[in-house]
Amino acid sequence: MPFTVQRVTQVMEQLAPRHLAEDWDNVGLQLGEYQQSVSGIMVTLTVTPALVQRAIHEGTKLIVAHHPLIFRPLKKIRTDSPAGRMIADLIKNDIAVYVSHTNLDHAANGLNTWLAEDLGLEAASVLEPWDDTLETGLGRVGLCDPVTVHELAQRLAQRWHARVRFCGNPNTVCKKIAVCGGAGGKLVGKAFASGADVLVTGDVGYHDALDAEQLGLAVIDAGHFATEQIMLKYIAKHLEQELGEDSIDIVQGRDGDNPWKTL
Repeated sequence: MPFTVQRVTQVMEQLAPRHLAEDWDNVGLQLGEYQQSVSGIMVTLTVTPALVQRAIHEGTKLIVAHHPLIFRPLKKIRTDSPAGRMIADLIKNDIAVYVSHTNLDHAANGLNTWLAEDLGLEAASVLEPWDDTLETGLGRVGLCDPVTVHELAQRLAQRWHARVRFCGNPNTVCKKIAVCGGAGGKLVGKAFASGADVLVTGDVGYHDALDAEQLGLAVIDAGHFATEQIMLKYIAKHLEQELGEDSIDIVQGRDGDNPWKTL
């Protein structure tokens, strides 16, 4: 049974309302039309050329992504550039693109809640609240079974199939963990103020790491991809539950999501 793009966007915005997005962000339907019919959905972290070619080959007509395909205002679409060629291929093949980005990060039952659950945090709360409800916002912080920074880093490397780095004393025993998907280095101060022993996030800058070290806060940097890839299975599950698992084909697209390679 085909669904319209509009129906899928309604289901997505029940989970992550658009008003939760940052002012600088670009979310919602970026390509296509609301009344377009779709019988298959591809969920991805990032829209890449490899993913677009897979969608074309498999006949997928809707891509649900976390990272915006169109982020800054477009001044031109050059089809001899990778981005321009992707957009042209999507339009030629009637493939719509819907984006749920910082609104999914801030959602009460969104990316950061999923990360907290994956880490087994208890009594988790929002690290940086979005509004007065205290249910939405960036990051989560909660209690955990005692574990050293080194043990936690090793555990995450195995669990998330990632190469992690950390700063701070590797022997520090962590009883309270702060976590933020994506680039969460700016939350070092919030994590310290929350009483967390360690902040787990990605894309931590040099100066943020220095600040954390001076505060006595350990930081585990597992990378942008590793701390956001969890959205694939949770978004796919949400769409299956709301649209009907047997009604529409939903696949998780990992084609080219992580550009970093390790030796």
